Formats: sequence, structure tokens, C-alpha cells
Amino acid sequence: MSSGGAPHSAGAVGSLPAHVLMIAPVVVFYLLFLVGPYFALLLLSLYKFSSSALYTTTITLDNYLSVLGDGFYMRMLGGTILLGIGVTVVTLVLGYPLAMAIVRAGPRMKAFLLIVALSPLLVNLIVRTYAWLVLLGDKGIINAWLMTIGLIAAPLPINNNYVAVTLGLVHVTLPLMIISLVGIMERIDPSLLEAAESLGAGPWRILSRVHFHLALPGVGTGSLLVFCSAISAFVTPRLLGGNRVSTISTVVYEKFMFSMNWPLGATLVFLLLALNFAVIMLHGRLFREN
Repeated sequence: MSSGGAPHSAGAVGSLPAHVLMIAPVVVFYLLFLVGPYFALLLLSLYKFSSSALYTTTITLDNYLSVLGDGFYMRMLGGTILLGIGVTVVTLVLGYPLAMAIVRAGPRMKAFLLIVALSPLLVNLIVRTYAWLVLLGDKGIINAWLMTIGLIAAPLPINNNYVAVTLGLVHVTLPLMIISLVGIMERIDPSLLEAAESLGAGPWRILSRVHFHLALPGVGTGSLLVFCSAISAFVTPRLLGGNRVSTISTVVYEKFMFSMNWPLGATLVFLLLALNFAVIMLHGRLFREN
């Protein structure tokens, strides 16, 4: 009887290492390249700043208290959130009709429109940002053209401000919104729209009360991706905003590279991370499936 149970026990024990070996590389990868760096930054955010040695290993919450109690950082946080909301709203307004056009197009036109919509992702981010500098600069194409035709006498201040940063971020994140919307709109049953029309609903009512409601999961996913990408962006706010636009990412860069206040920079990193987690949790509550 004992010999009959041995193979079963050996098989059960032998199957455990196989499963462990299968997931071990993934676990080790995440521990080394995700959990490890974040844990190091967490410790750094709890250290005290030292002008001579960058930081001391004294554990304290002073960095978090100083950030949360400083008006500059609160205004910077508010500006970052408003920038993310503005970019999200603009991409939704622009991306919704574009996604509808892609879904309703024929196979060839649909492929062409998708390529056009996703083309910004095929160009390097720095190249795209410098292209906006060429367009929006004081001597850029837009100001030069307006001055040539006599509409303005002096260059318009359309660079180094939140307007320029918003335009650049919309260009970067619009494909994310379109992809999210197209994926949901393709699953909308056309018969539902036809039923609303047969019941007397006009085009605007069908769009706002039926189509938009059915596309809400895509709106939520696209808004989440765009907002988190916008508030975490560094290159676009840094180049298009100059020294006049401060976001969490640009201030983190300044703290690590110029002020050399690494503990405060790490604190701002976790503030940005907490903001992203809060938005993800809010999205989960608002768009969770019943």
C-alpha cells in the first residue's frame, strides 16, 4: 500500500519545482527592476538632505511634510493636475469623432486612417517636440506667417506656456485615446443605434444618450491612459514650457540634477506615483463592470 502511494506523492512534489521555475524569472525580474528601485527611492525619500553628502541615513518624514505644507509644491501639483485634465478633455473631443470615422470606414480607408492616427507614435518624442518649437516659436512658422499677411505686428506668445505644453501633449497622447475608443466602438451593436433612430431620436440625442453611453468603457480607459501619461511627461513640458511651466516631473529633474536635493526629488516621485494610483483607483470605481 505504501509503495502504491509513492508515485502519486512523488508526482505532486515533483510538480511544485516546475511551477516555481516557470514563474521565478518573472518574479526575479520584477523584484530587481521594479520593486528594488522603488524601494530604494522610498528609503531615499525618508532620508535627510545634506549639502555636503547629498543625504544622511536618518529616517524622517520631514520631506513629505515640507512638500505638503509648501504653497509652491501645492500650486505645482494643482497645475499638473489641471494640465492632465485639459489634455484629457482635448484628446477626448478630438479623438471621439476620429474614432467614429475609423470604425465606420471601409477596410482600406480604415487601415489608412489608423496609420494616420497612430503615426505620431512612429516619430521620436524629442523630434516631435522640436517640431512644435519650430511651429510655435517667436520666429516660428505660425508667427512668421501671421506677420507676413499682416494679421499681427509682433509675435504671439504661443510658446513657453501651458498652451504650448497642452498642444504638444495632445499630439503625443491622442493615439492612446483613439486606440481605446476604436476598440470599444467596434463592439457597439449598430442595431441599437437604428432602434433609437426608429423611436424618433435625432442624431445628437443618439450620439449623446446611446452611442456615448455604450462607448463609456473606452472613454474611461483612454482618459486614464492620457491623464497618467500627461501628468508624468517630462520632455514635452520641459522643452515647450521652458522655465515658465512647472510640473512634478520637471521639478523632480531639477531636484536631482541642479539642486542636488535627492531626498526631496524622491519624495516628489512618490507624490506623482500616489497621484497615479489614486486616478487608477478612481477609474476602477467609476468604470467597474457590474
